[in-house]
Amino acid sequence: MSNQFAMDKEVIKQLEIIKKLQKRSQAAVYSLYAQAVLEYSLYYHKKNQLLAQIDESLVNKNKHQFMAVTNEYKTLVEDHKNGKTIYDYGFKLHLTFQ
Repeated sequence: MSNQFAMDKEVIKQLEIIKKLQKRSQAAVYSLYAQAVLEYSLYYHKKNQLLAQIDESLVNKNKHQFMAVTNEYKTLVEDHKNGKTIYDYGFKLHLTFQ
């Protein structure tokens, strides 16, 4: 006797694939979110550190420190001016920095 409610094996395979993709995309979202938080945190922390050091060098009238830190600041901003793309699980996310 045939079970009229039994699913076709191909349908079951497709449902398993969909289930795996949903888990994969959820993991990708979490991973990309974590990476984005980390990237933004590192960038803005470094940027604020450098700005504080620039202010300090101006207060102390330290031209050598001012030039060195200003160059480092310019490099940081230049390296991030076009943003950064992060990848995970075949997905990508483009981050922009200001």
